[in-house]
Amino acid sequence: MQKELKVSPTFDQFKQFLREAVIEVTGTDVKDNGRWLEIGDEEKRADILQVLKGSLDREYGVELLLPANIEMADTFFESVATQLHHVFNTTYLMERINHKIMKRRYTC
Repeated sequence: MQKELKVSPTFDQFKQFLREAVIEVTGTDVKDNGRWLEIGDEEKRADILQVLKGSLDREYGVELLLPANIEMADTFFESVATQLHHVFNTTYLMERINHKIMKRRYTC
């Protein structure tokens, strides 16, 4: 039997997961209006995203699907958080629907 999915994170909770990943990888914090491209190099940003993916998967049981070239997005930290939160919530919703379908299938 499948376990229940945890409630999806709010934007602020999600942004905190991303901020914690930045701190873990770089050792420094970032402001919401800080430039994404100023957070290390492309490899460091890719590492940050992998740490974020792992944290979300452990906490919510849902994989974050990364948009193409998000490591090179020329925008603010908060904008990257917004984009990733939207993608995560879309995936989360699909997983939740699938979970309900599977639950019905096994209880009927």
